[in-house]
Amino acid sequence: MKRFGILALVAAACVAGFAGSLLNEHLKPEAVEAQGFQRSPDGIRIALVNVQEAARKSKKFQVRKVDWERAQTELKAQNDKMRRDYEAKYLELNRARIAGEPEDVLLNLRIELQSIEEAMKAAEGQQKEYLMELLNQYQNEVLQNVMKEIKDYTDLQGYDIVLQDYSENPDDADFLSNDAYSQTIMSKPVIHTPLLDKKQNKFVKDITQVIIDRLENAPVDGTGG
Repeated sequence: MKRFGILALVAAACVAGFAGSLLNEHLKPEAVEAQGFQRSPDGIRIALVNVQEAARKSKKFQVRKVDWERAQTELKAQNDKMRRDYEAKYLELNRARIAGEPEDVLLNLRIELQSIEEAMKAAEGQQKEYLMELLNQYQNEVLQNVMKEIKDYTDLQGYDIVLQDYSENPDDADFLSNDAYSQTIMSKPVIHTPLLDKKQNKFVKDITQVIIDRLENAPVDGTGG
């Protein structure tokens, strides 16, 4: 349904652009343009942008991916320490049992061992929730950064509509999507754009590289930690 909605929107925009060009031919009204907005003499202008590619190549993405990997490394170190503590306490309990230590000593060791085990289970749930929230935060930061550049550029250049494209990159799937990455290709609003690769489609322009360049030159706020 979403795909048909997009196609209907594009078709309506194309009809509006064609009708507007016919009126201009006959009426020749005085041009009134908003500052920074110049409509194409060819009619409707469509921008095509690979949002994921632009996001992956942005400075914000590179910074947040490092932060994301650091967070996972720190949590793994904490988990490894708890696991070593558990194994050490388990060995201590076994040695005490073999040595014939009093029951109260064995009981204290069992309680300590159980406490470590419960802490490990609690930490697993807390860490999973923390990582999910952190990933959502980083995803939002990266995508909002990209979307702002797309909006600023296309508003300035006077595009009538912006369509999104995807590209598959399994290496970054865990950072850019919480769902199965292969599903993203199924939600592409653009299946085929004739002659776009040869730059012979006068109605559609791929602005992905322009957005990547703008992101490269834009300052990055809230970096680090």
